[in-house]
Amino acid sequence: MKTQKIELKSRKTAISNSKFLRLVFGGIIATVAFDAVMYADIIITGIPLDIVTVLGQLTVGENESTQLVGHVIHLTNGIGLALLFGYAVLPISKRIIQLPVWIYATIFALIEVVVAVWFVMLPSLGAGIAGLDIAPEVPIMTAIRHVVFGIVLGLSLKGRVDEK
Repeated sequence: MKTQKIELKSRKTAISNSKFLRLVFGGIIATVAFDAVMYADIIITGIPLDIVTVLGQLTVGENESTQLVGHVIHLTNGIGLALLFGYAVLPISKRIIQLPVWIYATIFALIEVVVAVWFVMLPSLGAGIAGLDIAPEVPIMTAIRHVVFGIVLGLSLKGRVDEK
């Protein structure tokens, strides 16, 4: 029994000490927060800017698995962004100026929304730059979603991402 407790404790310590696993977890909870804001702003504005549905439809069309596939792709993207942030952006940023992790993550998310979403993704989907062909609220909606992603990612990593 004592050996099982020690083994369980060492596994828990290994997970909490793993930068990779902390970034994966941070990416998941930041994406869930993004999605919560997304569904709220869809209700508030009436603008059906649902990236989960779009990703699902682009991948499998409109069928019973559209939402599931869209969520898997979106969560995978959030995890990928968290890994990019934790392994590339954060170490470089910390060499330039010392700030709290959540500020770095928020700046990263804002740069990502402007470059990747406003000037690549939305125009490639026919929505125009920053989605302005859909509605004038789209840039604000997408910026807020990504700011929430950045803040949640940064807070989830606070004080734990620098080791290893």
